[in-house]
Amino acid sequence: METALSALFQQNGGYLRTKDFKGNRQLFNCLNHWLKTGQVEKIKAGLYRDVHFPQKPEWEEIALIIPGGVFCLFSAWQLHNLSTHVSSVFHLAVPHKAKITLPEYPPVKLYHWTQIFLEIGMEKKEGFSVYDKEKSVCDAIRFRNKVGLDITGEVVKNYLKQKDRNLDKLLHYAGLLKVEKQLNQYLSVLI
Repeated sequence: METALSALFQQNGGYLRTKDFKGNRQLFNCLNHWLKTGQVEKIKAGLYRDVHFPQKPEWEEIALIIPGGVFCLFSAWQLHNLSTHVSSVFHLAVPHKAKITLPEYPPVKLYHWTQIFLEIGMEKKEGFSVYDKEKSVCDAIRFRNKVGLDITGEVVKNYLKQKDRNLDKLLHYAGLLKVEKQLNQYLSVLI
């Protein structure tokens, strides 16, 4: 049974979820034995890591903890170098009615967004999803009263400095997200 469990961890890059056992009680008992002997660590309820595998980068591990989550706001701005503010919390958008149990660590803040807001501008990176630069700028404007006008201004300024910016896409997203008027106000001041 240990060989089967080892192969299962191997198939999944060193991580397993309880659902991966598909009701196999023997595998689950073997997992519990490995937990007791320190061969496996519990990341959160239902998610385990074989300690013999290298630990994934924190961004990828959070994506495993919150499947279907998309890094947004402060986390996306940090990934795209749009803000110098480093949040002590990871920010993820999830489907509107998703019920997610958060781990004690790392600290995560969830935003429950409707499907249209969730899907616009989502891009897959190696091991996780994040909103692209243009959607991240629009989100800064959408949430300007919550995140602060100084951070919103910084995000827009830093976006405009980047060589790979796409203003057509930015304006398209702004129209879809109904922040076109506010975006134009920022652009008229900054350009």
